[in-house]
Amino acid sequence: MDEGTKISDHLSTLNNIVYELESIEVKIDDEDKVLRLILSLPPSYVHLKPVLMYGKESLSFEEVSAKIISEERRMKNDESNSLRSMLLSRSGANGKKIHAKNMSCWKCGMFGHLKRNCPSGAVSEKESEASSSNVSLVLGDDDDLI
Repeated sequence: MDEGTKISDHLSTLNNIVYELESIEVKIDDEDKVLRLILSLPPSYVHLKPVLMYGKESLSFEEVSAKIISEERRMKNDESNSLRSMLLSRSGANGKKIHAKNMSCWKCGMFGHLKRNCPSGAVSEKESEASSSNVSLVLGDDDDLI
């Protein structure tokens, strides 16, 4: 199985092969089918292989298939959660990009830039300490708190 292939597609392919072999009267045990499935999993499932293979008296194809499908869903969920958190960290709290044109500078009070980019000069250490105790609320174009 290639990395990125859906488990359901892989199961379908495996079932078709087993069906074709059984149609020419080749007997395939359920455990052989399960082992073939487990051993054909891509490297991203390496942690699941020992869990599925060891500690059981017998292996059921339906049970192992269900566990593999469940693992695929969990892995996709983890990927989407990490992507979502990356996107949130690159945008504002409400999911919108923060644009400096909507904000006012804490140093000069003018709109269109932030204090760190203020054209009126560098921020002195004393000004920085004094302004760090002040809190300002900034509203975006749609009156959302930024």
